Amino acid sequence: MTFRAKPVVKRDHRPAWETQDRRNFYLNLGFGLIVLLAVLILAIAAGISYYNSHLAPVGSVDGESITKDEFTDRYKIETWRLDEAVARIRTSLAAGHLTEAQSTSLQSTIEQQRQQLPSTTLERLIDTKYQAKLAAQEGVTATPQDIDARLAYEATTPESRHLWVIEVAPVTDLGAIGPSAAQKSAAKTKAEAALKDITDGKSWEDVARTVSTDASTGPQAGDLGWLQANDSRPDEAWLKAVFAAAVNTPTAIIEGSDGVYRIGRATEIAPSSVDPAYQTKFVNKGIPLDKYRTVLQGDVIHEKLQAKIVGDVTGAGPQRRVSEIYVREAAADLGTDAIKVRHILFAPKGDPENASTVPASDPSWAAAQSQATATYVRLKADPNLFDAIARKESQEAQAQGPSGSGGKLPYFDSGSQVDQSFLAAITAPGLKDGDILPPVKSSFGWHVIQVMYHPTDADHMKALKTAADGGKDFAILARDNSEAPSSGIGGDLGWIAKGQLTDQLTAAIFATPIGKTSDVVTVAGDGSYLFKVTAEETRTPEGRQLEELTSTAFSRWYDAKKSAVTITRDESIAPTNAS
Repeated sequence: MTFRAKPVVKRDHRPAWETQDRRNFYLNLGFGLIVLLAVLILAIAAGISYYNSHLAPVGSVDGESITKDEFTDRYKIETWRLDEAVARIRTSLAAGHLTEAQSTSLQSTIEQQRQQLPSTTLERLIDTKYQAKLAAQEGVTATPQDIDARLAYEATTPESRHLWVIEVAPVTDLGAIGPSAAQKSAAKTKAEAALKDITDGKSWEDVARTVSTDASTGPQAGDLGWLQANDSRPDEAWLKAVFAAAVNTPTAIIEGSDGVYRIGRATEIAPSSVDPAYQTKFVNKGIPLDKYRTVLQGDVIHEKLQAKIVGDVTGAGPQRRVSEIYVREAAADLGTDAIKVRHILFAPKGDPENASTVPASDPSWAAAQSQATATYVRLKADPNLFDAIARKESQEAQAQGPSGSGGKLPYFDSGSQVDQSFLAAITAPGLKDGDILPPVKSSFGWHVIQVMYHPTDADHMKALKTAADGGKDFAILARDNSEAPSSGIGGDLGWIAKGQLTDQLTAAIFATPIGKTSDVVTVAGDGSYLFKVTAEETRTPEGRQLEELTSTAFSRWYDAKKSAVTITRDESIAPTNAS
């Protein structure tokens, strides 16, 4: 038998990559890469999240971004400041320095500010960054000592005083622009007699209730409550005098910028006080001291920059005594039957806002009609009394007083959304400028109406200039035609310095010969102006003029600078471009 050997099949070795160890190595490597990639993705996501939460811009000014962290930090500080203001109001209420009504009003104002805080905060950040650049150009800096002083100022509650006033206002004839020299003299004599009575030992309360002509303070013996030296009431010169006087010592007679003679006294004084825990309070609220000081640095720079710019326009220089007539720009889509009127309103129960709820049978409607009829008869006899009666007797709040409208209304045409009875009366065919209409009943009450003029404003202002140049009393023209708050005092603006008004208006005023009227100045988006210049002197701004320059000169300068740079805002935070 023959045996054959079974052939042996020689197997090839597996490649190295198929070995178990190598396979495991690559599996582990792949898993590791996946994990690393996942970690990387998570890190990128976290980075993006952090960026979006902290570093993403919410705005920019002149190429410089404002991050969310900057916004959050500033918002927290501004919130704490409002909270601190509320705490001080409550402290003043508890001390009896505020009435419940005053406290409620002040806290309501703060709550309104709180509602606008997101947009306000962003705008303040924009202003802080841009003003820092401008300050560097102007050589303005804030030192650590400046910031220390600002912090101390914030921690200080200013001195306040419980003040009393006796006011004697000169009598003014109905229809006159202001009191005569004799009427001013009589008022001053009356005030002097009151002061003598007080110094001779007569009680302040008896004198005040007998002499004071101010209906709002006279009945309570002139009690104004607690005021601070930076208050605006009732007159700057008087306030300075009463804060300089000793307690329970009446001041001399002070003639105010409004022509009223006043005597003042302080019966109690709450001296200024520094809160030693002020810094601790905001630190305990999670606000780091360095971040708070950064905000204070911006505040200091703002104040010093403002002082420099204002200083440039508040030195001695030429000023002009000016009166104005101003007419607000009309709407572009006025109808062909457009008309401008003024009115005097008598409402049932003296309440035009709720007149529509008063039944027609209520006797107060008949009483209002009777008042309107009597006024109509008076005005038909003397139309020059219209403004005076409107400011004194009209029951439309915005018409009343020297700074009121005197009953002037904007243009109306047949498409205007206004009471239909009123509209039908003023758009009736054939009405002529100056016509006084018989009383008209509307849902607000009974109206006595005078036609002022028909379009256009340009023609009307040209006619006023012609009348003024022809010798017509400019003050009367301003009283009866101007829509400015100065109309009640004949358009008198007082002394005007360069930088006090816009460049366009200032140029017109200083180009006008003394004793003459300017050309009519039309400002797009605003209205038309006519000025009369009565004198020029070299003067240094003071009093209310200085206050006005201080409050407006910087804003005009800064607004022009700010409008020239690129600014972005996150619309979800700040949908406004207000400065």
